[in-house]
Amino acid sequence: MLMLIPFTQAFAQDNTSLIAMSNPANPGAVADAYLSHARAIRKADAPIVHLLNHSAYTQAVPLLKKAAADKYDFWAADTLGHLYQAGLGVSANSQTAFHWYLQAAEAGDRFAQRQVANAYLNGWGVTRNPQRAAFWFRQGLMVPQVVNADFWLGKTYAAGKLMPKNPTKAAWYEGRSLALLKQLDAEHVGAAAYDLGIAYWHGYGVKKDAHQAEQYFRRALAEHYPPAAAALQHLEEKNT
Repeated sequence: MLMLIPFTQAFAQDNTSLIAMSNPANPGAVADAYLSHARAIRKADAPIVHLLNHSAYTQAVPLLKKAAADKYDFWAADTLGHLYQAGLGVSANSQTAFHWYLQAAEAGDRFAQRQVANAYLNGWGVTRNPQRAAFWFRQGLMVPQVVNADFWLGKTYAAGKLMPKNPTKAAWYEGRSLALLKQLDAEHVGAAAYDLGIAYWHGYGVKKDAHQAEQYFRRALAEHYPPAAAALQHLEEKNT
């Protein structure tokens, strides 16, 4: 999973599967529980990966369905979407493919979110719905493509390395980036909550506020965004 977000380098990322946890007293416990569950999912999925690598699709399908019963195993659901879309190991069925893509999208998988958006846009396995298409495009694309562009444009104008320094333009792009993040956070986009956490941790366009940063990281993890686990672990280490 490639995370194209404005503040990617601030914390080490964990590209394992997802779980939403809640513990208001101890952010480290939240991250530990998430990572423990993610490792268990990855270990359980390993035999399925072996079957798929050997084109044993018919054997893999029932194991994938069993794995996908854990709603946080977005990889299993996403893979089922691929198999039903392509007709590998099962009869091709766009409606069933959409069902599995939607489950993966709701678990936070960026690729599945774009698949669901395209399905709603084009009527693939579901009734056409431009409004739902727009929602899922915002989930899967707005933070990495639009907000990221504004953030780095602001940094470029501030640094004056590729173009003359322009503090006014730097502030404008930085402000628009933060405004978009807040709008997307209100729509429960986990990547937006994570980036807002980074902004408050480092003071990017806002006053540094570790408590506010933690709250955004918690929300990002609850909204199925994996890097938030590493961020919460980092906060716990800083506080001990």
